[in-house]
Amino acid sequence: MKIYLAAFLAIASLELFNVYIVRGSVGSQIMPLSSCVDLDPAQINIRRISHYETQHRPVKAVIFITRRGVKICVPHDLPWVQDAIQTLDQKNRRRANGRQNGTKITLRPKPATS
Repeated sequence: MKIYLAAFLAIASLELFNVYIVRGSVGSQIMPLSSCVDLDPAQINIRRISHYETQHRPVKAVIFITRRGVKICVPHDLPWVQDAIQTLDQKNRRRANGRQNGTKITLRPKPATS
């Protein structure tokens, strides 16, 4: 009788494990490494910003990353934020075009020494 009860409890606990863990509960969701909850509306100097990321959850925001690696969360709908994004996109396009047009690097062979 004890063996049947132990087998029943083992099967029931495995079924609970399957329902809550394997199928993906909220606790098993992967959270992003950087997430904005508090937003700073103060304007940032565009020269300090190296690139940006967008975030849609938990709040819609733009994460500006400075040259030193500091992440600053700002609201996505401010006019200066949209201007900064356009400026950064243009700068990145110019860099990409410069790489595609190709500044050829020629290596000169070292003079032969005898």
